Amino acid sequence: MNPLFLKKSKFQTSLNENYSQCLICERKCKIMKEKSGFCHTRVNLDGCIHSIVYGLIPSLSYNFIEKKPLYHFHPGSIAITLGTYGCNFSCFWCQNHHISQPSKQIIDLVKRSTEYIPPKKIIELAKINKCQGTSISFNEPTLLFEYSLDLFKLAKNEGLYNTYVTNGYMTEDVLRELAKSGLNAMNIDIKGDSKMVKRYCKADIENVWNTATLAKNLGIHIELTTLLIEGLNSNDEIIKSISKRIIDDLGIKTPFHISRFFPHYRSHEYDITKPTPIGSLYKAYNAAKKIGLEFVYLGNLAHSNYENTYCPKCSSLVIERPIYGVTKTKLKLDGTCVHCGYPIITKS
Repeated sequence: MNPLFLKKSKFQTSLNENYSQCLICERKCKIMKEKSGFCHTRVNLDGCIHSIVYGLIPSLSYNFIEKKPLYHFHPGSIAITLGTYGCNFSCFWCQNHHISQPSKQIIDLVKRSTEYIPPKKIIELAKINKCQGTSISFNEPTLLFEYSLDLFKLAKNEGLYNTYVTNGYMTEDVLRELAKSGLNAMNIDIKGDSKMVKRYCKADIENVWNTATLAKNLGIHIELTTLLIEGLNSNDEIIKSISKRIIDDLGIKTPFHISRFFPHYRSHEYDITKPTPIGSLYKAYNAAKKIGLEFVYLGNLAHSNYENTYCPKCSSLVIERPIYGVTKTKLKLDGTCVHCGYPIITKS
């Protein structure tokens, strides 16, 4: 194993001579010596938990910020986007399962990997490719927590923004540290209601909502995404419940993305073999709008007007988007509608 991939975990506690507890995410794994936690990116080495993926970046690309999706944050900008291996969830529908769900193979992948990419190299690549920010995505970014801290500080000094695309399962200490280091925006997955998340993700959705609320209070821009899967979370009551929770906890201006599901990974094992019917997405959209959310979007639909932004006050088209990126904006410099002055973009 390349020793550069090893980084002492910032948040942990020793339980006894054989076990230490990881405090990076809400699983709070109790890890035995020489063993790994649920995500397999944290290993107990002689009583001290280490990340084994610091600087291990198998996925790297340059994407419009809209691809995250983040529609109300630096529209039309480009973010250098990176990820590593592993996840602290085990969703059977994961579209990035080849890197997020290799389970115990992660340690073997780390042992075979040789290329270490330091944070300063990411900044160099961002500047060469004229990026305006960074985004940690593809797999769960919390697993790159220590790397994120170093990267975000460098990016902040260079005038670049920093973003996460996350399941929101990090601990409060981790989120506060990320905010302090320069995390500016997050797209958080709301995978469904408490029953669905408990059954299929083996997680507590309340921890995710707590992350979203705290992030907003810390000044981090928040957008939420629900991947609509027919028969799992497409029920009207689930969408209404999520929408109402968004309004109550985060406000009516919080962008809510409802994305179309396509079968991936182990979906066939659950007899889910077809994409979400388009009609179900329209139904979910109307339900969210009826509850009162101002900015609701549909994703993974070709040639759709549901990715555009319309002013809630005067109904004018203020941001026109192709599949990704921006083709036209009608906003003032302060992010308000050019026609009526209604606030659209909270951070631009």
